[in-house]
Amino acid sequence: MKFLRLLSAVFALSLCANSFAFEYESLPTDLLTKAITAESVYDEDFDYAELGTANNLLHNPAFADHLHVAKQLVDAVVVNKAAHQMILLKDGKEIRKFWIALSDRPYGAKQYEGDKRTPEGTYTLDYVKKRSNYYKAMHISYPNAKDIANARSMGKRPGGMIMVHGQPPSRSEYQETVQRTDWTNGCIALLNPDLDIFLSLVDVGTPITINP
Repeated sequence: MKFLRLLSAVFALSLCANSFAFEYESLPTDLLTKAITAESVYDEDFDYAELGTANNLLHNPAFADHLHVAKQLVDAVVVNKAAHQMILLKDGKEIRKFWIALSDRPYGAKQYEGDKRTPEGTYTLDYVKKRSNYYKAMHISYPNAKDIANARSMGKRPGGMIMVHGQPPSRSEYQETVQRTDWTNGCIALLNPDLDIFLSLVDVGTPITINP
């Protein structure tokens, strides 16, 4: 009896996964795989952290952010660290520009976990986190294979959880309305209203190039 119940559950999950794959066949393969398997990377800082099963991932509202129709208003994000500047581009033309905050070690590319530096190079903005200690956030796909190899060559871990995020909570209006330079742990911070604009214009999957 237990075997039959297990077989029935596996069959039901298979049908669910097949139906999901058909409906969202235009999704990137790696994203679809995470949705229909229980082997997704555990990310304790992401909204689905405590769900842990394929069935829950399929119905998770946080994951549903990936299923929206692309806005296609911006096709590239460029960050110039030295100028504390972020530019949103479409077909090479500037759509919006923001003043950003970095860490108190703004110079040099991130090399390993804990160095408080912001990565340099081209990455992907790969998911949105709507509940964050810093208002809202969009994750940057650091580290890549080169970053991992570089950190390992120094006997270090590359670190991760690099975000474009908002301001920390505050009882005063200072942090939410004045962009302070060089205060993050290696992430890129926008003012909360600017982050709302950023999220309204930028799709998941948009490349972000971070220059020195």
